[in-house]
Amino acid sequence: MTGLEHAGQICAIDLPGHGFSPVPPVGHSGLDACTRAIAAFLDQNDFAPDIIVGHSAGAAIAMTLAHAAQLTPKVICVNAAFGQFSGIAGVMFPYIAKLAAAAPFSAHILSTIAQDTDRVKRLLAGTGSQISADSLRAYCHLFQSRQHVKGTLQFMAEWDLGAFLDRLAATTIPLSLITGAHDKTVPPHISREWAGRITTAKLIEIPTYGHLIQEEAPHIIVDIILSTVHEAS
Repeated sequence: MTGLEHAGQICAIDLPGHGFSPVPPVGHSGLDACTRAIAAFLDQNDFAPDIIVGHSAGAAIAMTLAHAAQLTPKVICVNAAFGQFSGIAGVMFPYIAKLAAAAPFSAHILSTIAQDTDRVKRLLAGTGSQISADSLRAYCHLFQSRQHVKGTLQFMAEWDLGAFLDRLAATTIPLSLITGAHDKTVPPHISREWAGRITTAKLIEIPTYGHLIQEEAPHIIVDIILSTVHEAS
């Protein structure tokens, strides 16, 4: 990350209900609610970003946050989850997530399962990424947090991109779409399709790495961020 400290200030946050942030009340974990919470946090801390970076579902939050900003920041989306589940999964996944979020012992059961390192390793391998032993230990610690698991389940249960996707193609936000060729969570064709539909989008395809590319090869993401910083200056 040499040189990044000279480019400006960085604000890295947990999404509401994720990591070590408190779980919001039920009904406040969807896209718009998360965006409002983050916007309020940035306003309270007098932080107006020139560039917003979002990964996976966070890419939709990054775009929504950029649209709400007084000044138009550039957005970098890493393996952007710009799509709904198709077919029967589109019906069953949100339904199952709602049941799991409502069940009083779901977070406890799932966090207990996460004490098995091999289970967590297989789960992460399913994203197409190969992470370090240190990162694996960090994920195990995170997944064992009942609060994080509860917040994630609630987030999944309330996540709906219908209205967002309807207006996404018309965006004028300068956007870089980064996709890893080995991503098994959000297939690369998602970013390719949106890059062809959004006139202000630039597609950056990485021939290797999976969904967690920012952890497998952080130098690649840092270089793209720095390049975007220089373009904005």
